[in-house]
Amino acid sequence: MALSAWARKHSMILTVGVSSAAGLLYSCYTTNKRLATLISLCSFGSACLHKRYGSRHMLDTNQVVIITGCDSGLGYSLALHCQFLGATVIASVLDNTGQGAELLKEKGIVVLPLDITNDKTLKALVNNAGVMIFGEFEWQTKDQVKHQLEVNLLGTMKITHQLMPLIRKDSTRIVVVSSHCASEPLPGVAAYSATKAAINAWATAIRVELKKYGIDVVTFVPGSFTQESNILANQPERFDAMKESMTLDARYFYRDYFDRYVKYFEPLARKVTPKPVENPRIYEKFEGALLDNYPSSVYKCEPWRYCFYYTLFKITPYYIRDRLTESFVKLPSWKERDIDERFEIDSSKKPIFEELAKDFSLLEKGL
Repeated sequence: MALSAWARKHSMILTVGVSSAAGLLYSCYTTNKRLATLISLCSFGSACLHKRYGSRHMLDTNQVVIITGCDSGLGYSLALHCQFLGATVIASVLDNTGQGAELLKEKGIVVLPLDITNDKTLKALVNNAGVMIFGEFEWQTKDQVKHQLEVNLLGTMKITHQLMPLIRKDSTRIVVVSSHCASEPLPGVAAYSATKAAINAWATAIRVELKKYGIDVVTFVPGSFTQESNILANQPERFDAMKESMTLDARYFYRDYFDRYVKYFEPLARKVTPKPVENPRIYEKFEGALLDNYPSSVYKCEPWRYCFYYTLFKITPYYIRDRLTESFVKLPSWKERDIDERFEIDSSKKPIFEELAKDFSLLEKGL
C-alpha cells in the first residue's frame, strides 16, 4: 500500500524517467549523440522542476490546523490525519458532547471553542462542515433549504471572515472542501448542489484576492464516502418533515413515487460510529492540498467512473447529458399516469400567490 501511494505521488516523474531512459537507450543504439544530449537535458530539467514544485511543508505541534465539521466522516478522519502528520488540531463539532467529539478528545485533539495561543501559528483552516439533504426541490421545506445554505455557504464564509486577522498574520492556507455536485449538479440534491457551486465561486474569487498577501486558497473534492459518515443519518426525519409540509394536491400527485423514493434511501440513512474513512487516496490528495509548497487550485479524489461520467457530461448535448445523469444517479423512476380528478386544495395552507406576495414584500424591505 505504501509503495502504491509513493508511485501515485511520483507518477509524473516516474513516467518522465522511464521515457527518458528508453530514449537514451535508443539514441545510444543509433549513435545519435545530439538526441541523447537533448534527452539528458530534458530529464535533468524535469527532475529539477519536480523537486521544486513537488516539495511539501512539514507540520509540527507549533502549527495549528482548524477543521470544521468533525463529528464524523471526512472531518473526523482529517482531524486524526492532521494530528498524525504532527500538527496541533482544533476540531469544530456540532455536538460538543457527541460520540465523535468525545473520541477526538480522547485522542488529544482540541474540540471547540477556538483557543489559539500567541506562540502558535495557524497553519491551515479546513472548511469541511456541510449538510446534505436528499429530496426533490419541491419537497424540501424552507427550513431545510435555509439550513443547507447557512451551513454549507454562509457558515464557511463567517468562520473564514472571523479568522482573517490570524490568516493574514500567519499566511494561513484555506482549504475549502467542495463536491462534484458543484460542477455537475445532480437531481435529488438541487439545494446542496447550489450551495457547493456557490462555495466554489467564492473560493475562486478569494483565491485571487488573497494571493497577493501570500495566502493560498485550495479547493478539495474528496469524492463519495456517505456510508462512512453520518451526513445522511437524519434523512428519515427530513423525509417526514417534507411529507408533513406537502399540500394535499402534492401528496396526491407524488403518492407512491415519494414512498419509493424514501424507501430507496433507507439503507443510507443510518448512524455509524465515527471512524476514519478507509480510502487512502483521500488522505494522499488532502496532504497535497494542505502541504504542497506550490499547491494546485483544485485537488480531486475521484474513481474512474466519476471521471468517465463527468467527461461525458461536459462534451455531450444537454438532452444526452440529462439521460447520462439519470443513469449515473439511478434514483427511483417516475411512473406517468393520467390524473383525471381535481386536486383537493388544502385549506390549512396559505394560497400560493399570497405566500409569493409575502416573500416579495420581505425581499423589497431587505433591499
